[in-house]
Amino acid sequence: MIYVQYIQDMWQSLISAWWVKSALSVIAAVAIWLIGLKHVQVLGIFILLVGLDLVTKWASVAYRMLVDNFGYDPEHIAAWEKYRAIPTAFDLNLIRSEYMRKGFCDKVLTYVTVTAAAFLFDWLAGEKSFAVNLVWLYLGSSEFLSILENLRDGGNKSMGRFLELVRDKIENKVKF
Repeated sequence: MIYVQYIQDMWQSLISAWWVKSALSVIAAVAIWLIGLKHVQVLGIFILLVGLDLVTKWASVAYRMLVDNFGYDPEHIAAWEKYRAIPTAFDLNLIRSEYMRKGFCDKVLTYVTVTAAAFLFDWLAGEKSFAVNLVWLYLGSSEFLSILENLRDGGNKSMGRFLELVRDKIENKVKF
């Protein structure tokens, strides 16, 4: 008897709002298909890079705030102090979107636009993915360099030396 009632309750739960459940399953299927596309996967990685770039930029602004406004000794600021000071830098209006070179949405929209244009170029030229790979290489490396610059500006001196090494390697590979 208990099993019959349980099965009836389960069936009632399954058929209630079936259209919502069906719509959600279609959306989930489309999302899973999109996640399997290489361009969407790279977009996700680029979004992570942009997020890391913003956080390291905020940390470098917070580091500068700790040194300039609160008199911290630059040699004795722990890494966690910079990140803990980010909310204070926001409160003091030292970190605002208009102060940043490009905001998160601008960077992601630029990525999508340039990748779409490169995809169309490759399609028209009959290439497999020449322009798309070139765009991804440029955008990824510019985000990487920006993250290194932010870490350097945030008081990490070893990143400054690493940044110089990376720039030397890039300049030796690409001569204008």
